[in-house]
This record gives sequence, structure tokens and C-alpha cells, in this order.
Amino acid sequence: MMMMMMTKYLVLTLVVISSRPISIYAEKELMMRECRNAQFPTVCMQCLESDPASVVAGSVAIAGIVINCLDSHLHTLIKQVFSYIIIIKIILTYSDFFISPCNITELLSKKVKGHDEMKAALKDCKKDLLVAMTLVPDAKNCLEAGDYNKAGQSIQLALGFPLQCRENLETSKFQFSPSFRQIITIYAQLSVAAMRIIDRF
Repeated sequence: MMMMMMTKYLVLTLVVISSRPISIYAEKELMMRECRNAQFPTVCMQCLESDPASVVAGSVAIAGIVINCLDSHLHTLIKQVFSYIIIIKIILTYSDFFISPCNITELLSKKVKGHDEMKAALKDCKKDLLVAMTLVPDAKNCLEAGDYNKAGQSIQLALGFPLQCRENLETSKFQFSPSFRQIITIYAQLSVAAMRIIDRF
């Protein structure tokens, strides 16, 4: 009798222990399926795997996690734009104090050639990214409210601002870092992923 009770206890324990990994595996399959259909599966999976909640998330929550990644990338972009603005101001303010024997002044003048266009492009970037930063939370709110069309539209509208920022900086000949370009590229890929996931609801 005691042996039979022990056997039942062991079987029950094994069922309880094994049920969680099966559930997590099933949710991981959902993540992979959603990302496979999102055009940029690698970036999509990297985003989802950065959030521990993704392993227990349904399709709508997965879209929400991708939107969180968009928000995070936007914050990184705006910080870089602010730092670029400060750097340009420092260079322009102190360029007269550089000593010319090493041709530093000449070098600087070449670097800040067209600085008015660069300053204008950076200011436009700042303004555009701040607008995008209002649209991304709107998308999250619409998603949670079940207004999937509006959520997708907000993401699409927000995507235009970082892309315009990059184009304006390139036109002004501003030398931004490769990481800045990469963040915008990843942001664009995540935007497409989020819209594709939402389109299937």
C-alpha cells in the first residue's frame, strides 16, 4: 500500500515538473512562428528573447513586446541625436581656440563645413524622433484596446520619422556613427515585424 502511494506521488511529481517545460516549449514555438512570418525573423527573435515574459506570451503580447523594443530603440536614437547636437555646439563654440600650426583649425573647418545644414538636420531629427516617441506608446495602447488597425497605422507612421532623420543627416553630410545607422535599420525591421504580426490578428 505504501509502495503504491509512493509510486502515485512520483508520477504526479513528474507530471507537475514536466508540464512547465512543455508549456514553455509550446510558447517558444509560437514566438518562432510569429517571427518566421515577420520578414526579419532573427531581429524579431532577438527582441522577444530579451524579454523573459515572451515565453508565456500569446500573439498579442508578443506584438506588445516588439513594440517595447521599438520604444527602447527610439530612446537610444534620441539620446544619440542629443549627444550629436552637443558635440556640434562644442566644435562650433571652441573652433577659434584651436592652434593652427598642426592645421587643426583647417581640419575642423572642413569637418563643420555646412554646419548650418547639419545643425538644422539634427534639430529636425530631434523633433521627428520626439513625435515618433508619442506614436509608439499610442500603438501599444491601441493594441491593448484591440484596435489592431490603428496600432499598425501608428507603427507605420512612427517608422517614417527615423528614416527621414537618417536621410536628412546623410543629405547634410553629417558623419554619424555606424551604430546610429544600425539602430535605425533594426528599428525599421522591428516595425515591419510588428506590423506583420498585428496584420494577422
